[in-house]
Amino acid sequence: MSKLASRLVAVLALGVLSASVAVAAPDSKKSSAPSCPACHMALTTKKDKTHTKSVTIKGKTYYCCAGCPMGAKKPAK
Repeated sequence: MSKLASRLVAVLALGVLSASVAVAAPDSKKSSAPSCPACHMALTTKKDKTHTKSVTIKGKTYYCCAGCPMGAKKPAK
């Protein structure tokens, strides 16, 4: 009977541990676009009429607003 109780406690502890890891783990699928290093506006990956200034961060090209003072500050890497 004690082996059964020990196994039951072990399974219960493993279940609680795995549930707590699942709750505490960050959602790695969500990735927000970085913000502009000069004006701190959210960057977009598509160029359009309002997002014309390009900046490359970690090998990816993003676009910021046309009025951005991008040349005034060095972009953060």
